[in-house]
Amino acid sequence: MIPATSLFNGFHLARRALAAHQTALQVVGHNLANASTPGYSRTRAVLTPAPERSGVDVTSIERLRDRFLDFALLGEQQALGKQHAQAGVAARVQAVFADPPGEGLSAVLDELFQGFQDLSASPTDQAVRFEVKDAGDRLAQTFQLMRGRLDQLKRDVGVEIDQRVSEANSLASRIAELNRQIVGVRAQGSSPNDLLDQRDVLVGALGEIAGVTATDRIDGSVQLALTGTGMLLVDGFSAYALTATLNMATDAVDLTANGSVAVMPKSGQLSALLESRNLATGAIKQAAGSLDTLAASIALEVNRAHASGAGLTGHTSLTAANAVSAAGAALTAAGLAVTPVSGSFSVIVHDTSGAVTASGSVTITAGTTTLDDVRTALNGIAGLTATITGGTLSIAAAANRSFSFKADSSDALAALGLNTFFTGATASTLAVNTVVANDVTRIAAAVADAGNLVHPGDGANALALARLRTARLLAGGTQTFTDFYGAAVARVGSQMQTASEGVRRQEASMHVVQSLQQQVSGVSTDEEMINLSQTQTAYAAAARYATTVNAMIDTLFEALR
Repeated sequence: MIPATSLFNGFHLARRALAAHQTALQVVGHNLANASTPGYSRTRAVLTPAPERSGVDVTSIERLRDRFLDFALLGEQQALGKQHAQAGVAARVQAVFADPPGEGLSAVLDELFQGFQDLSASPTDQAVRFEVKDAGDRLAQTFQLMRGRLDQLKRDVGVEIDQRVSEANSLASRIAELNRQIVGVRAQGSSPNDLLDQRDVLVGALGEIAGVTATDRIDGSVQLALTGTGMLLVDGFSAYALTATLNMATDAVDLTANGSVAVMPKSGQLSALLESRNLATGAIKQAAGSLDTLAASIALEVNRAHASGAGLTGHTSLTAANAVSAAGAALTAAGLAVTPVSGSFSVIVHDTSGAVTASGSVTITAGTTTLDDVRTALNGIAGLTATITGGTLSIAAAANRSFSFKADSSDALAALGLNTFFTGATASTLAVNTVVANDVTRIAAAVADAGNLVHPGDGANALALARLRTARLLAGGTQTFTDFYGAAVARVGSQMQTASEGVRRQEASMHVVQSLQQQVSGVSTDEEMINLSQTQTAYAAAARYATTVNAMIDTLFEALR
């Protein structure tokens, strides 16, 4: 005979089974509800037999996660973040260097040299002279526009760095707070599964920005350090802030952690942004350097030739475009963008009829000759007066006199900005000399002959200027101006292609890891529907058991009446 107490214990067993399977149903429902929730990890109720044949218990709600795959995915995410940032900067640099046929820098450069070619054939034609001046203006403006866009891009990247640092600090603080909550829930004996999912999503976002290495702690918290630096961003319940500061002295954005420790992320968006913004080999500074090199070379070579020529009219007065740091300092150490070499230049004085009234040669000795020496030599030529004001040389001719230059082998005229076509030595400062801009007759198309006479119909110097178009003056004498610019454009295009391919490869790599992770942690609605049916059946069976026990007890009491 079965004791009555065993029948009543059956009620307890049924209640236990109903509660366990109800919890299992809730877990399945939670999985189905979050089937499309980003970062959600599926869970399952772990059922174990209760002791003494007393039914079943839910011992835990297990979160299905593979930490090895989690860490692998974190690495892929931050590598992809770096690739995306590199591609974004490369695309904007490429937009600056877009050079379609007939437009852009190549076209305006060709227009200038074609203008010199036309001038050599028609040196007295004022319209042609204006065309040359306008072509020079367009070239300078194109350089300035392109350099300005690169400078703006550099500022934009600086702003983006600030934004990413702010986002990283916010994420680190939120992760530290989740660490606190997770440790608290675990201390109460519960499973903080949803909190763990939230934290993993935030860790992934932080890694994509700054590149982090994650370490699980025994209390359930996670420790995060900048990859490759060991500098902690999150440790337990504490978060340590990053700070970005513009260093004007080095033209770089300095990143520090925890107040003062200089750091350089090895992966993530910040790594790519800082490299592109700060490094001389980065996309922005390298592109800007190429533009500056090209602009400086064009200015130097054009000015070298122009300075030794003569215009339709001579100069009655002329002020150098460039000042020296000290009139008594050697020209080679006086802060000039172009460094003079040992050589000389000639100055010829003419009367109103064009006849030569005086001439002289100014000798330059590298490392020795000063601006004071140049002034003294010029003052030794009859009909000229040279003065220095604030480091700037000015030359004036006597009444009814004018002067021109010839045969500068020292680069002194180009360095000082005397009788030059351009001023400035960078892409952002290049401009047509105001002397030429205000009077196109000063464009030096002619060269003084052996008798130092200047002939209005002479276009020899304009022809020399035109021939610069095909001269190999860059890259160690292997490239023309157009070749050099073409190589710069090709390099920018190659960087863009490399970055784009890097993004595609990294996306494919991350997709593989994500697929593996989804196999472990992702919710399969088909599988959950099977679980739902099985759990529902088990719950119904437990309910049926409870009904049966109840009927048996009713029978027992009926028999005892």
